[in-house]
Amino acid sequence: MRLIIGLKQVKEIDETTIIEVGNKYGIPTEAIFELDTAYLSFLFSLDTTTYQTEIKNHYQPLQALYYSKKGDLLSFQINCYAGGFPNLNWERDSIMQSFPPLEQAPLDSILPLPLHLDYIRPLKKVKRIRYRGF
Repeated sequence: MRLIIGLKQVKEIDETTIIEVGNKYGIPTEAIFELDTAYLSFLFSLDTTTYQTEIKNHYQPLQALYYSKKGDLLSFQINCYAGGFPNLNWERDSIMQSFPPLEQAPLDSILPLPLHLDYIRPLKKVKRIRYRGF
């Protein structure tokens, strides 16, 4: 018997639901953002023969990217590298014992921090304080 697991179709949820789920997990509303759909257009505009692995990695639904103050990618955590299905094991090999975490997924340079930030949008219903880190 062969088992295949994956996402068939992502269900869109509204901002109210996103905020409610965030509140359930103690995430402050002002710390909740969404990814602009133009992100996918960017990924698929890249040469798929040259960047096949990078596109696959940046297309995953669960990711944590850690950048340096200069904007260099230092650590990349992705669901498909976590292992432990069906309960993902993000702490495998004690990679989360330091900050930033040890490298889990291959690092790449297709998404520098300024470009990544261009695709991250605040929720429309939330008033924000402008971030002055960069």
